[in-house]
Amino acid sequence: VSITDDVVREKKQEEVKQSPIYLLCQSLKNPSCGLKTLRLEWCCLTAACCEDLASVLSTIQTLTELRLCGNALGDHGVRLLCKGLKHPICRLQKLGLWGCSLTDACCGDLAAVLHTSQTLLELGLSANALGDAGVHMLCEGLKHPACRLQRLGLWGCSLTDACCGDLAAVLRTSQTLLELGLGANALGDAGVHMLCEGLKHPACQLKEFRLSKYGFSEETRRELAHLRKIKPSLNIGYIF
Repeated sequence: VSITDDVVREKKQEEVKQSPIYLLCQSLKNPSCGLKTLRLEWCCLTAACCEDLASVLSTIQTLTELRLCGNALGDHGVRLLCKGLKHPICRLQKLGLWGCSLTDACCGDLAAVLHTSQTLLELGLSANALGDAGVHMLCEGLKHPACRLQRLGLWGCSLTDACCGDLAAVLRTSQTLLELGLGANALGDAGVHMLCEGLKHPACQLKEFRLSKYGFSEETRRELAHLRKIKPSLNIGYIF
């Protein structure tokens, strides 16, 4: 049985070495490669390729943008990516993980990246079922003094008002966050009220704030209109 297991293992390793992503990553790690942007969106990728991608992140300093949207990487895949993202050599500035079948199970690892990376400025996590528990963990990373993130996308992440207190605390604390997208979430009037309290704080640096167009009372709309008046530097946008 052990001989059979070894044969199966060797066969799998050989298959990996022949996979297009493995071959691509080997080329990317070549010292002469100066690629800055890598887009692998909707490429039918899974967690199986993430170790190779993490190896690229921890090897080359030129790559500043990685888009992996629309691939079923799952929580395990993102955990593997985070190992590369936390490496001192990694210089990634933009990471797109839109619609990658993620849950709150990977948010602790992403939070660790947020307070470790000195270069990550943009993180797109929209269309993933992170939930309130996931955002709670992310906020711990966002509040860390070392976090440099400027843009965060959380559109359609199954959020409710239960996470808005955490997000409001980030708005009061972060000196770098400039854009926050929260459309297509059931935040409700209570959630938006908490967010407005954070947005009104003198320390809040946010410039772009996006919400769903519908689902709020007239009172909440008046509160948002008042916020526009007292904070003209803040652009509040709506999505359908």
